[in-house]
Amino acid sequence: MVLLHLVLTYHWYYETVRGSKRIEYRAMTPRWRKLIFDKRDEITHVRFARGYTATMQTYEVEKIDVGSCPIDGWNDRYFRIHF
Repeated sequence: MVLLHLVLTYHWYYETVRGSKRIEYRAMTPRWRKLIFDKRDEITHVRFARGYTATMQTYEVEKIDVGSCPIDGWNDRYFRIHF
């Protein structure tokens, strides 16, 4: 199991836990390319932390791809982690 650990704000953490958010979006920067996209075939699970606290949830990753985001104002292309 290869685990990707990501920190979310309280709002997005609770949207994820409730199940209304099933895709995590990250900017297409060199840092995220190295941590996420270059390892997309190895990553099996993603762990989300609620801010920098011990509250976390782990999900199985379905796929990692590149695409748009449906959130208003987020008009670029993003690395998308489907879980």
